[in-house]
Amino acid sequence: MNGSKYTIISVKVPIRWESMSEYERDRLSRITGRDTRVIRAFLGIITRHEQELLVGKRKKKINGGKLEKLTLTALRSKDSSKNRSVVPHDFKKRFSNISLNELQECRQVAVAMWNSYLALEGQQPLKAKGYRSRKLPRYVFNRRYKLRYEPDQEVKHWLELMDSLDSAKTDSWFHDKLRVPLNPSSYHLNRLNEGKVTSLRLIKDSRKKWWSVFSVRISVPTINGDGKPLAVMGIDLGIDKAVCSVVLTRERVKHVNYFTQPEKVKRIERYDIMVDSLQREMNTRLDEDYPADDVILKLRELSGRRLNISKDLDGVLVRQLTDHILELSKKYDLYVAIGKLTGIRKSASKKSSKSKRFRKMVARWPFARVSNALKHSLAQQGWRVSGRNSRFIPIREYWTSVTCHKCGQRGIRPKQSLFICHTCGYRSNADKNGAINIARRLITLIPLLRDEKGLGRWLFSSKKGRSTLKVWRSSRSKGKSSLPSGLSGQRGQSVAECYDQTTLGEFASTTDLAMERTVEIPSAAVEARKASDTHSSKLQRTETTSKPSLDRARVITSDSDPAYTGDGRHEKGGTRKLKVIEEVHSTSSDT
Repeated sequence: MNGSKYTIISVKVPIRWESMSEYERDRLSRITGRDTRVIRAFLGIITRHEQELLVGKRKKKINGGKLEKLTLTALRSKDSSKNRSVVPHDFKKRFSNISLNELQECRQVAVAMWNSYLALEGQQPLKAKGYRSRKLPRYVFNRRYKLRYEPDQEVKHWLELMDSLDSAKTDSWFHDKLRVPLNPSSYHLNRLNEGKVTSLRLIKDSRKKWWSVFSVRISVPTINGDGKPLAVMGIDLGIDKAVCSVVLTRERVKHVNYFTQPEKVKRIERYDIMVDSLQREMNTRLDEDYPADDVILKLRELSGRRLNISKDLDGVLVRQLTDHILELSKKYDLYVAIGKLTGIRKSASKKSSKSKRFRKMVARWPFARVSNALKHSLAQQGWRVSGRNSRFIPIREYWTSVTCHKCGQRGIRPKQSLFICHTCGYRSNADKNGAINIARRLITLIPLLRDEKGLGRWLFSSKKGRSTLKVWRSSRSKGKSSLPSGLSGQRGQSVAECYDQTTLGEFASTTDLAMERTVEIPSAAVEARKASDTHSSKLQRTETTSKPSLDRARVITSDSDPAYTGDGRHEKGGTRKLKVIEEVHSTSSDT
């Protein structure tokens, strides 16, 4: 690492609403309500003049300067030709009780919202649900507020906000100040002191609690991988077993780790039982025309607690995974590929034929939260996580855990944690196999990595001329199947369907049969299939949702067997990271 750059973090500090007078509360509510109306007015102007305001080659950004010329007059320029006494939409007349600086802050929020809509290709802000009733906070920049510390007072931390809501004209405009009491913890204060506070927003959440959200610019070291060997980490996200990570180097697969959350599973199940009981009571009361307001309040409270528990424990998981990545980045010029799940929610909708248990499990799977939190955490450590030269790249993971990373053929998953390939005889943990395939896909997309001097040995000969990451990102499936052409017409087993996952307490044992057979030694069944091309073709190309007929020479069914990969015989504990002995893997014929 050398040099430094900046990143922005948010610090959300609660406001002491009970310490404010009725006048102060009313004024704070009026300020945020007025800001919302102004931001919505700017969005309306953008809607009417969008084609005039779009700039850039891809027309994905709004020009804030052009928007200002449409809405704000200017009479202060030394060059009289640049003064604007008349504009098509004069916001100074429309909103007389607001200063120029506040109008510009509201304009920046509107432009940022529209740019996000253009980048994500979603719904326009004015048409999105919730925007009409929800308050839209504006950015307040550091010249218009001050943080005060008064140790002699009962409330020691104050936000002094300058606002034009109560303004008076003397020799010049005088803006009154609103003092907002804050209730920061030691964590908030430490984060605020890490860098420079650049702006804040005042928001009210769905539970009508007020917050002050500060943007803090902190300095972080830049990542320099010069002189280090290239490596790619593949991350496969799971449900009960939260994360499986592997590292592909030029020599072998290294640093196979499993991160599990047995404590989270146990606590969430306990809350699920309580929620189910309250839901039955609520439905019974409603059916019998009895009031159920108290039960509904309890349900909301329990749902909030369950969500907070899930977020807290997911934060612990992300912290552990970040530390693991940073430790490996000291040894390797490391790239990280994380599985990008698409269509999982749709596959578990009520219209699907899946069970209620499966649908509930998938609906509560926080894969997006973990992925976004990991991206944010790495950005704070100096990683480039977006744009050109990004080292953290989401990779589509369709069929990665049911495709053999050694031969490229489709295999089967007789249970969630076990993958078996009947073509080459490889068998291992399905999540590990999926993580290796995710890492391989990133190698395929980046020329620097797929070069023979880099990690090209991990690619099959048919994949070495693959397109670049830029072309891959711009491609769209357009609803077409992700299967290879020879398999597109077959019904297969969904990666998420085998949901009875278990933690991997005994995976590190060298007595595990699944671990012993990771070396490409053909089984007796594979040798037998060589005599029958028809039979071999059927076994290679079939994936069934029913229980497969496994090779008896390789799968022993006696009670005295050693545990297979992912067997449920383990000790329960907190969030755990399980390591696996390094293995040699290769796609070349001499392995």
